[in-house]
Amino acid sequence: MTFRQTLRRALLAAAICAGLPTGVVHAADAPAVPRDSVVVPAVPQGRYGPGTAPLPVPEQESDSEREVLEQVATEDIELQMNADVVKWIGFFTGNGRSTFERWMKRSGRYMELFRNVLQKEGMPPDLVHLVYVESGFNVNARSYAAAVGPWQFLASTSRLFGLHVNQWVDERKDPEKSTVAAARYLKHLFGIFGDWPLALAAYNAGEGRVLRAMKAQGTTNYWNLRLPQQTEDYVPKFMAALAISRDPARYGFTEIEFDEPMAFDELAFKGAVDLRSIAKLAGCTVAELQALNPAFRGATARGANGVTTLRVPAGTGEALMGRIAEGEKLPAADLTVRHKVQRGETLAGIAKEYSVSARELARVNGISKAKPLKRGRVITIPASFRAPTPEVLDPAVDPRASTAYVPERRIGLPARVNGNSETLERTSHTVRRGQTLASVAAIYGVSSADLRQWNALKSDRLRPGQRLRVRGVAGPVAAAPAPAADASVASLTTSTEPIVLEQSPAPVARRHTVKAGESLTSIASQYGVSVAELREWNRITSRKGTVQRGQKLTIRAADAAVAANEAPADLEAPATEKAKRSDAKPARATTHTVRRGETLSAIARRHGVSVEALRKANQLQSSAIQAGQRLRLPG
Repeated sequence: MTFRQTLRRALLAAAICAGLPTGVVHAADAPAVPRDSVVVPAVPQGRYGPGTAPLPVPEQESDSEREVLEQVATEDIELQMNADVVKWIGFFTGNGRSTFERWMKRSGRYMELFRNVLQKEGMPPDLVHLVYVESGFNVNARSYAAAVGPWQFLASTSRLFGLHVNQWVDERKDPEKSTVAAARYLKHLFGIFGDWPLALAAYNAGEGRVLRAMKAQGTTNYWNLRLPQQTEDYVPKFMAALAISRDPARYGFTEIEFDEPMAFDELAFKGAVDLRSIAKLAGCTVAELQALNPAFRGATARGANGVTTLRVPAGTGEALMGRIAEGEKLPAADLTVRHKVQRGETLAGIAKEYSVSARELARVNGISKAKPLKRGRVITIPASFRAPTPEVLDPAVDPRASTAYVPERRIGLPARVNGNSETLERTSHTVRRGQTLASVAAIYGVSSADLRQWNALKSDRLRPGQRLRVRGVAGPVAAAPAPAADASVASLTTSTEPIVLEQSPAPVARRHTVKAGESLTSIASQYGVSVAELREWNRITSRKGTVQRGQKLTIRAADAAVAANEAPADLEAPATEKAKRSDAKPARATTHTVRRGETLSAIARRHGVSVEALRKANQLQSSAIQAGQRLRLPG
């Protein structure tokens, strides 16, 4: 059976399950999906974007599919604010300020270039702020999962969207070409979901995972979805970066020395070129050329289809052309690549990275069972052909007049969903030792039944380190790096007054010495934290994450207190329990002044009122409050 037949049967089965007419059904031709229900065809398992590849294009595209793929998106992205977003704003302006300042400084080099490419592709320029979350504007960024470049593409996904990754070039690092690929991928995702929060979540986790979550949970709202923790943080991080970048002075970023924007001339050569020869003719250094052309792996540059487009420092292109016209010759480039073996690399992995045969690589370098691959050895990557003498192509042709320099790829839509991501309050709670479902519910003023439903729990049993979704409340300040900047979410987007967000006190850390038989999982459980947090605090990057006896690990203060059975200061007992411990019955207050560290839910519990009543009495649009704010208590 061919793959095309298999795909048709999958779509047919999905149509039958959805009660649609039988026959070959394209997702784009299906009836509109009601807002409260999600109907999607079966999609393959796996992570995508960066991750596993999307579904191949069907045999023919319907008119409606083509309309979606070619539509021009809206100019701006709606800024959605809730406690999750405010938490990340607080982090970026607090403990993470130095990191965000470094990202902003680096953004000066690429910001306008990225925005222009996005506009050419018909995408909202606001999507440029996704690069803050992905790579911090580092074109050479590489993740533990081998995602590379400013937009963090895996090699498989990048090739799907027209980028070349081989022994000479890795276009995932090219600031222009990778942005074209990212814009087309995001256009593809927006065509599926029709909603930017959902599309951005799919860029991180893959459309298959998001579609399956929407179908299983019966919601079209990103803020209602249970997704992997990384994805649940991904969109709030983007919204926080968007809010800060739209008005940096309001958040205290007033003295950033942005890097100078990229300035260059661009030349097109027929054949491969040697950067050392070009640098000599242009009167610049090889390092300058490599900074302008980060996609090229070494001193030899070779583009796709025998044409190499090269950036040279601004003002040097004309002089270089003049010298070539006067008779200067460009020597044939040496296409041989040399690679220094790093720890953990394999011959098969290196061959895949450079798109060459592993057997040929072993033969050329004399690698066998008797002479295995060793770390630190420099091996030769054989060239697949001999380079001709390069020649300059017609300079009158502008290679960047459009985005056609990245080959277009048609990818069918596996589904069409009417996304409806409306801002909702939500927070996550990490279960600490000794906590029960009832005690967690009491902390947030919700019921155990709600917690079970929101987290699809089959029983009331919890384990230390487990994360629970809590809806409708901003959550304890212990879960957020900084309190909100304003009582009203609307004021975060409309006020012209500068905002100074209070920073949380720097976390006091404690040290843990690893004992025999302990693992990251057992240590995380002991302190009521997650394994991911332990990895981050101690910069453990290996996949296995093994620890050695005697190794010292850092444990952050908010969770270290749990080991000593100390309750966090802001987690007060419910009002009913407080009343049992006190014979006195104080007069009921009519107002409350917010202290640093207090949350709306904690204040509501203290005064025996509901969070909703407290919001209504003070006309609050969210649970975000700030120290010193005076709240009116409902009667």
